[in-house]
Order: sequence, then structure tokens, then C-alpha cells
Amino acid sequence: MSAQFSRAGTVRRAFRSAAGPEAVTVEPLTADGTPPMVVRPKEAGTDLATWAAASKEWVCDTLLEHRALLFRGWPVADAAGFQRFVAAVSDGEPLQYRDRSTPRDEVSQNVYLSTTYPAAERIEPHNEGTYWSTWPQKLFFCCLTAPPVGGETPIIDNRKVIERIPVAVRERLERLGVRYVRNYNSGFGLTWQEGYQTDSREDVDRYAAANGTVTEWLEDDRLRTVQIRPAVRTHPVTGEKLWFNHAGFFHISSRDPQMREALVEALGEDGLPTTTTHGDGSPIADEDVRAINEAYRAGEIAFRWEVGDVMLLDNMTMAHARRPYEGDRKIVVAMTDPVSGGDAAQSGPAVAAEGGEA
Repeated sequence: MSAQFSRAGTVRRAFRSAAGPEAVTVEPLTADGTPPMVVRPKEAGTDLATWAAASKEWVCDTLLEHRALLFRGWPVADAAGFQRFVAAVSDGEPLQYRDRSTPRDEVSQNVYLSTTYPAAERIEPHNEGTYWSTWPQKLFFCCLTAPPVGGETPIIDNRKVIERIPVAVRERLERLGVRYVRNYNSGFGLTWQEGYQTDSREDVDRYAAANGTVTEWLEDDRLRTVQIRPAVRTHPVTGEKLWFNHAGFFHISSRDPQMREALVEALGEDGLPTTTTHGDGSPIADEDVRAINEAYRAGEIAFRWEVGDVMLLDNMTMAHARRPYEGDRKIVVAMTDPVSGGDAAQSGPAVAAEGGEA
């Protein structure tokens, strides 16, 4: 189905349906009509998961059209209710969160708290799993506790991000790809046991080999991994070229300057918890990273969370971030509908060659 529709056409088509979509209203959150589209029940108390089960095709079509949906005004009170909705509009089970870059607590099967990170700090825009060989197409958020101040989850359209990045920067990364290097058990960041959710080196090596990742075991139970991934991916349905990587997010220049200096002094450039280069190992210039980060920030769309809100994103199209907050905040997330880039098969030799130089 084409991704190019008019919003009015979508709504008219939905209300002629004999299933569940006639029970909702759909309107843009912002005056200029940019996503997310807000989907509300016409009748208070309508169960979101029950309605969605009768309306799955409509939900998926509307997501493809707009790439971000905000379900508001539904009585979603807990992780179990959220999980029922996730199951109703997904194909297969939610993805497990392995090869982690941040700590997350699992609140129910494959439903996680959003990233555990200091409330006073911002999390920069990113998409889930860009450095994995298989990543989620659908990404779900649910607000169980809304902070009194801040804590928004801005979303950013990657189709516009790629247009804002300077041509030379974009073409260089598209040609060379992104090389991700991570060091575990350095005293900073996650341990490899936390990142891979196992205490077995053999399990880590098996998982890594199956997913196009080179592992290098170092002294003191430290682990270094190297992955090479494309900077641009093709949407599996529409064929659009999308900016889909963590090139700027994991780059050392994206860190606070004082933190950057402390990490480099303590660990050296080769020992940083995370870093990125071009796929051939050449450095990504700090000014290129600034241009990438500015391209994301220029497109942020944010809203205040309300308790019971559920946001559904096309993960390949829409990046997300997190703003600082005060007070309590509880957002749970789930990832479904895996998409494979074939990196385990296609990138193995290149990754192995680079891994030997890391």
C-alpha cells in the first residue's frame, strides 16, 4: 500500500469500515499537520487492546501513512494493558533487548522501562537497533507515570534528517558505512554480562557470530566488539532511503566536553565505552557529528506525556529522544516486527578485517 495518502481520505475510509476504526477520531497533534496523529476513542472507557485487535489492518495502514501515532484518552493503566495492545497490532512476539547499550529493567515479558539515565540529562535522537543486524520495525511507548516537568520524548522524521545533513557528510557515510566499537567491563558503561544478558563468553561469541559482530576478549575480563553497518537503510515497504544509524549518537564528540576529556584520559581513544568511525576505520570529524546532531534537533516534535498515552512509531522512519525532567517518570517500551538487513551474512568478512585492527 502506498505511503502517500491524505489524512481526510484515511479517516473517511476508516469510518466506512465495519470493524473497529469507526469508533475513533483521528487528528494531527500540531497545527501544521506533522506527526504524530492523535487517535482517540469516541466512547470513554473503550479498551485499547480490544479495539486494536478488531482494527489491526487500519492501525498498520495508518502507521505506514503517518509513521507516528499517539493513542490518547484510552484507559491503559499498567504494563499488562500495554502488552495486550502491543500483541494486538504486531506480528509475532516482541523482540528481546540484547546487545544493549544502556541499562533497562524488564517489567514484563519483553516490555522494558525506558532507558535508565540521569533525569537531568538529555538523551539524543536515535532509532532502536541501528547497529543490530535485525531491528524492530514497530516501536511502542506507554506512559504510566507522567513527570510534572519535562521528560518529553521528541520524535524526528529521518526522511527530513537525511535532507538536512550536508551532502558531503551524507554521501561519505553512505559510501563507507559506520564502524561501531564498544568496550565492556572498563569500569564505565555496561558490563558484557549486562549488555548480552548472559554470564557465558561462549553465548556472547555465538550471538555475535550470528549477527555480524566481531568479539575480542581482553585481559581483566574485558570485551571489545566491532560492528560495521550501513548509515542509510531502505524502508522495507516504501523503498524510501532513511538515515538509520548511531554514527553521531555514539561518537565521543557528542558527550559533554568534561566527560569526554575524563574518559579519554582514563581509557584512551581505543578504550572508550562506545565510539564510531567510518566503516573503513577513518575518523568521523567532530564537525560532521555536529552537523548530524543539528539535523536531528532541527526536526524535533515534542508533546507532554499524559498518563495512559501510547505512542507507536515506525522505528525506521521516526527517531526519538528524551528531554530532562523533574519528579517521577515511568515510560515502558516494546519492540516488534523484526526487519533483517542481512548484515551477518554480508558484512562478516569486512567486519572481521576491521576487527583485527581495532
